[in-house]
Amino acid sequence: MSCQWPIDPSCWPKLCEDIDKQRMQYAADSAVAVLWALTGRQFGVCPAIVRPCPTRCDTGLYPYDPYLYPGANLPAPMPVIPIWEDGAWRNISCGCRGRCSRSGPTVVHLPGPVQAVDAVEIAGEPLDPGEYQLEGDYLYRLDGQWPSQDLGAAIGKPGTWAVRYQRGVPPPAGAATHVGQLAMEFFNACSGGKCRLPRRVQTVTRQGMSMQMIDPTDLFGAGLTGIDTIDLWIRAHNPARLATGPKVR
Repeated sequence: MSCQWPIDPSCWPKLCEDIDKQRMQYAADSAVAVLWALTGRQFGVCPAIVRPCPTRCDTGLYPYDPYLYPGANLPAPMPVIPIWEDGAWRNISCGCRGRCSRSGPTVVHLPGPVQAVDAVEIAGEPLDPGEYQLEGDYLYRLDGQWPSQDLGAAIGKPGTWAVRYQRGVPPPAGAATHVGQLAMEFFNACSGGKCRLPRRVQTVTRQGMSMQMIDPTDLFGAGLTGIDTIDLWIRAHNPARLATGPKVR
C-alpha cells in the first residue's frame, strides 16, 4: 500500500536480528492495510500524478452592448454582474466568458483532496514553486498561464506538463498508536509470542469451568479485530461499517 499512515513503534521490542526486523516490517504493512480497510478505505495520503487540461477563454474578454454595435463581428457578450460600489453601479465579470467560476487559463482543478504539491513539470522541466500557488484543490499560475496539454505524447515530451502531488484524507488522531499496537500483535503471531488476536477456538474448559469464546469469523465479519481499544477506534471512525467511502458520479 503506497498511501501514508503514521506508525508509533513505542510498544515494539528492540529488534537485533534481520529476520525479526523483516517480520516487523511485514507486520506494520499488514496493520496499515487492515486498519485502512476496516475504516472504510477512506483515510491515507497517496502520491498522485495528473496531466491537467486548462480551460481556454475566448479572445473577447469584455462586455459590450449588441444594440449599440449591430452586426459587429464581435464575440458573444460576456455575462456581467452589477454591483453597487463607491456610490455607483458597476458591471463586473469573472472566470471565463459565460461562467463565474474558478476556470480559465491560469487555474486548474486537481482531483482532491489535495494535501500538498510535490512538483510541477513542464516538458520534463520542474517549475519554480514560487510560480504557482495551491488553494484548496485549485492550482493557480501566479505569473502567466498554464500551457496547453498534448495528451498524445508521453510525460516529459514537448507540449506536455504534469502535477505530482499528495492526495487523500490524513488518518485521524490515534491512528499511529493503533497501527503500532496491531503491528505488534501480527509480529507476535508470526514469531510465536503472546498474541491477543482471537483464534478459532470457541469452547475452553479449565478446572471444571467451561467458557464460550467468540468466533473470530464473527468479529472479522463485523469489521473488528477482537482487540477492544482498536475496535473502539475503528467504530468511532466507521460507525456505519462501510467497506469503502461513498462516491458521486
